Amino acid sequence: MKRFIGVALLLWAIACRNPQRGGEAVFPPPPTQVDTLRLSTIRQVFLTPPSTTKAPFVFIGETEDTLMGRWQAGWATQFALGGENVQFYATELVAVDSVILELFVASSYGNIGTPLRVKVSRLTQPLTSGTSYPPDATFPTDGQNLTLPGRDTLTYTTFTAGVVRFALDTSLGRQILTLPSSALANQATFQSAFPGLYITAEPFQAGASAAVYTLFPRSPSTALRIYYRERLQGQEVPQRYDFYITDTCTWAYRLVRSVNGPLPLRDQLEQDSTLWRERLLVAGGLPVGIAFTVQGWEQIARRPVLSARLLWPSDSSTAAAFNAFYPRPNSFSLYADTTEEAATAAWGFGEFVGEAAVWDLTQPIQEVALGRRTPPQWLYLWTTGRTYTLHRWVAAGLQSRTPPYLIVISAEP
Repeated sequence: MKRFIGVALLLWAIACRNPQRGGEAVFPPPPTQVDTLRLSTIRQVFLTPPSTTKAPFVFIGETEDTLMGRWQAGWATQFALGGENVQFYATELVAVDSVILELFVASSYGNIGTPLRVKVSRLTQPLTSGTSYPPDATFPTDGQNLTLPGRDTLTYTTFTAGVVRFALDTSLGRQILTLPSSALANQATFQSAFPGLYITAEPFQAGASAAVYTLFPRSPSTALRIYYRERLQGQEVPQRYDFYITDTCTWAYRLVRSVNGPLPLRDQLEQDSTLWRERLLVAGGLPVGIAFTVQGWEQIARRPVLSARLLWPSDSSTAAAFNAFYPRPNSFSLYADTTEEAATAAWGFGEFVGEAAVWDLTQPIQEVALGRRTPPQWLYLWTTGRTYTLHRWVAAGLQSRTPPYLIVISAEP
């Protein structure tokens, strides 16, 4: 016993040359093992276009994307009456001074320096609550552009999220303010009498590449405002009525993609699956993702996982496609066994580290290693908020110089 104590003290004395390593002498850390799990059966996934009904963000504008083709977007929306049996004026409407459409612009995608002409027209048919509107839906209008010349331009030198204002023909205000009382009885009768507006934006110069802007419909700053005067007791009194977009409204956007010149990468990948070995595309809007499987789960069975990272390099040959106007996505979502954004299938979010997208998968991989989670049959990668962003990224394929891989560091059990 004394001999054992003496040996222990000797080891402790040696370790104490570095006090931070004293504990390691008595309780040495377990050896670690590094496993590289290979990805296989990587394929491009062209997801079903989403319904645009009551989307939290909508699009207007037009841009030319070298990887995706030409985007054109418009937005159809109803407006809320704001009450029942509304009266805009007591005795007499004197004049409509101005009609202003305010839009909260949340983000941009494309060449913001190219001016867009915003066009606003009346819908001729009410939008239907509960209807699923696909991205290529059409919205019938009266064809009359209500925006006033000189007050219809959307452009930025440096993009800043915020409100932009467009002046509309005052005839729209007079039409709404002089609706019969039966049309102002409630929200349903109002939207039947005034179905709403369809808003688009196109370059002043046909064919120019401009930008697509993302709007926030439910912002208090998105509204149709009518400034008018009414006569009260012989005096002209200025008034204003604001029409907002609320849960009682239905809205939907139109987002179409066309190809006018050489095939962009998206179409090349859709037509030629052999390209998937070299590069793959992740894009939003009309979502495009990547599906893949992982080999070698048995290598980490019953091991305490210390770290797990999925590294997916970029395709270097398409680096020129990314710039300040057409940037890479900020983050990516990874889901298992489903192409839907189900919370129970979430594996985490990845971000760029250098030229590679990286996911910290330590927790889900640990659960797989310990048998608490079934190894996924498929994993799916797409942009975060895939429906409401047009950002895209070109990822390396399995036969690229630097293919993707999953590296797992575990301790010996």
